[in-house]
Amino acid sequence: MFQERIEFIQRKFGRLFSQDNEVIFFNPETPPHCLSLSSEKLVAYQTFFPVFDQLRAAGIKCVHSMSQQKYNTAIISIPKSKKLARHFIYLATKAVPEGLIIIDGDKNNGIESIIRDLKKETKLTNVVSKAHGKIAWFETPANLGKYKDVPLQIEGGFETQAGIFSSDGIDPASKLLMQVISKSLKGLGADLGGGWGYLSAKALETTCISELYFIEADLIALNKAKRNVCDERIKFYWCDALKWEAPVLLDFIIMNPPFHFLGQPMPSLGEDFIKVASRNLKKSGMLWMVANRHLPYEEAIQAHFSSFSEFPGSKRFKVIRAENPIKS
Repeated sequence: MFQERIEFIQRKFGRLFSQDNEVIFFNPETPPHCLSLSSEKLVAYQTFFPVFDQLRAAGIKCVHSMSQQKYNTAIISIPKSKKLARHFIYLATKAVPEGLIIIDGDKNNGIESIIRDLKKETKLTNVVSKAHGKIAWFETPANLGKYKDVPLQIEGGFETQAGIFSSDGIDPASKLLMQVISKSLKGLGADLGGGWGYLSAKALETTCISELYFIEADLIALNKAKRNVCDERIKFYWCDALKWEAPVLLDFIIMNPPFHFLGQPMPSLGEDFIKVASRNLKKSGMLWMVANRHLPYEEAIQAHFSSFSEFPGSKRFKVIRAENPIKS
């Protein structure tokens, strides 16, 4: 656990921390992670809106993009994506040209391989194992340019980036959904949890859509979607999809809902997305969604829609159309 490890090294290696230090914290997952550092000059770097919003509400200064500002110390809570973790380390060395870089992670997030690789590139001052994870630190300057992540070009001319959903290629579930829907969408709609924009790009191939709202919590994915979907009919929203309210009720919603939150399984997320869809659709509105076959969304759909039907899918995925939302 991050808090247990960081509090331990603050007690044992107190000289690493100073109230006068300018600190940037990459990828904190909760306000307590930041508050446990007891730093008066801490800035949190977070691009996932639900966490960004929580941190900001707790009074923590937050940024979602890098500037030219320099810091004395960087702390990185590594994500599950190894490429993104390495990119955070690279960004940290640029934000802290002369200072301290602290890297923390649980073993199931891949911290051991990150540290093992890092040892080949720079000298680590110390490595501490504690609470099912490890924390390590090194001093800059350090030449870690090879850790910088670059956009990836995939099939169809789309651009993705490390750490976002389906970054290595088009998600097969999303592709299946668009094959079933074909050109049947019309009117005013939304892509709920749109990722890097595949569903929206394919949906907007029809001229029957008047406007499409694109809702995504991951700012890195949303910025890729802005490059992948060049259409004047789309409007982008960086926000928490579970709290989003459409300006007016919609004719349709398309979605491939997530079932992980910060890398951890959370099947209830899909159920929450279904509820949000019903709330934002007209009485005559329609939800089109795709999901893994093992995810039991039918009960949630029945609770929020008057009728639904399953379309031919595949062994792995099911495509569902739900109609006539039930307004609570």
